[in-house]
Amino acid sequence: MYPNVSVGMNYGLPVPHQTPLSSGLTPSTQIHVSGTPTGSRFEINLKNYQDDFLLHFNPRFDDNILVLNSAERGSWANEERHPLPMYRGQRFTMIILATDRSIRIAVNNAHVCEFYFRAPMHIAQLVEVKGDINLESVQVYSSSHSISPYGPSMGMNMNMGYAPPPPTMQPTFGGDFNAGFGFPSAPPPPFDPPAPAPFMESSSVPSIQSCRITAGSRIFVRGFIPHGANRFELNFLQGYQDSDDVAFHFNPRFDQRTIVKNYRQNGQWGQEENQPFPMHMPLYPGTPIDLQITCGMDRYMVYMNNVLIAEYFHKIPPGYVMAVQYKGDIQVSGIGQM
Repeated sequence: MYPNVSVGMNYGLPVPHQTPLSSGLTPSTQIHVSGTPTGSRFEINLKNYQDDFLLHFNPRFDDNILVLNSAERGSWANEERHPLPMYRGQRFTMIILATDRSIRIAVNNAHVCEFYFRAPMHIAQLVEVKGDINLESVQVYSSSHSISPYGPSMGMNMNMGYAPPPPTMQPTFGGDFNAGFGFPSAPPPPFDPPAPAPFMESSSVPSIQSCRITAGSRIFVRGFIPHGANRFELNFLQGYQDSDDVAFHFNPRFDQRTIVKNYRQNGQWGQEENQPFPMHMPLYPGTPIDLQITCGMDRYMVYMNNVLIAEYFHKIPPGYVMAVQYKGDIQVSGIGQM
């Protein structure tokens, strides 16, 4: 019934991994990749489904070199070679920033190289990661948003040309938002003191946000419940469409003072699990929310302001969740993962 996906506790994503570029690749698109090299080589590719490569990023620890290249119709172009910007066994965070004529790459806050386009940038349809790597996360920030994950300048600053990547073990946020939930915000440009990340208008956070969930994952939702709200829902989707199966449906109903939990498989909803609101319910209309959903080996646990308010035992294995969706009476400022 499910694809043959290996789910581990040591890292967030199985390899090889692909993340679709649902909005395409346009100037100011940012792609953030975090992981730990484990062997001789790995690669990060911007490509299409016909295996044309706009960018082939290939650290080779056996040769002590970084190779960049492109390919069309099965033919590789000339390699570009650079010093290795990372070490085997050491975690890295990488930013790929698209401009109108090139791709700029930074690793661990330092500029590495610039790779000029050899083909139209629109050929890139997905981000592919494969090889010897423990892959933690792949996040795509579309240029359609007005605020980058680290400030209002789409990640550009005078010192580096990039927004710095998230600090180690920070949650990474979709909808171009990065916030603490008990953790410090991502730092601004070097030599400035850390500052909190700004809130965004909720309309700029997609209602369906790519977010691969496995046992050990934590999902963060920050926003506001408007006055007069009746109910909202969060859905862990097995795809990127509203009609896809739902591994976890979390549905607080303020008009009934009930939390409804469920799942949907093959288009059919399961048996609802209803629970009354906790006696001291920290989630109600007219207030901001800091929700955390922790995925355990056997259940989801929902926390609001560090208070456990709901649990739901898995009906669908969590390793097949691909996106988080919100609907109803909720204004979302950010969705993040750790």
